[in-house]
Amino acid sequence: MPLLLLLFCSAAAADSGAYRVEVIVFRNLDVVAEPAVVEQLRSFSGFPDLQQEPSAGELPDTAQVDPPPGLPAAQADIYRADLPDDLQVITGKSKLMDNVWRRLRSSKGYRPLLYSAWQQNRVDYYPPVHIHDQQVLDNQLRPPTPVMVADLTADDPLSTYRSNLYRLDGSVQLRRSRFLHLDLDLELREKLQVTVTEAVYSNPAFNAVDSDQYQVFSLHQSRQVQTDRMQYFDTPYFGALVLVTTIQAD
Repeated sequence: MPLLLLLFCSAAAADSGAYRVEVIVFRNLDVVAEPAVVEQLRSFSGFPDLQQEPSAGELPDTAQVDPPPGLPAAQADIYRADLPDDLQVITGKSKLMDNVWRRLRSSKGYRPLLYSAWQQNRVDYYPPVHIHDQQVLDNQLRPPTPVMVADLTADDPLSTYRSNLYRLDGSVQLRRSRFLHLDLDLELREKLQVTVTEAVYSNPAFNAVDSDQYQVFSLHQSRQVQTDRMQYFDTPYFGALVLVTTIQAD
């Protein structure tokens, strides 16, 4: 019995604490790659969004407005009721990632595009997190239910149900089974500038109303990772550096 209790205590200790996840997405300036061309962009708005707070209409009625009692002041400042209860948005880079960002920024062959970081607890399954830049390419209606309620007093009566689609957009998931795994699903996209003359010449059925096309570069990779080691995910056109560190419980 004492040995069994010791095993349970050890397991509990291993599950306590949290993971800090830091992501830098960068562009390779020296490479010319062939993108996919699509007419409709994927939306990642179904995942918790670190960069953008939802409007009041996007939050469920049960969403918590005030931080939970006893939350440290440093966390209360950035508490978001729309995010998982234990997820903490991190705005400051660690010393290592700040150095990486500076080196990328000063290099001739690379350009850092985005830094995003958060802290999550050490459960077996944790949902993907939505990360993106601030350059909006388009938006789409994504009602949570089949019935939408329009606000006729607003400039855009359906603004509550619109999801932005960004130039750099995607999700990152740190999940744990027997080992830690990182899943990256990122897209870097640009709107194609196609003239009506070119479009009609290449496609006689061209419809100017539905003429938007986008070129999309994708990074979709999954791998086993270790904490405190820089992880490098890349494609010819762009890549990501991810650092996962363990935060021990007090």
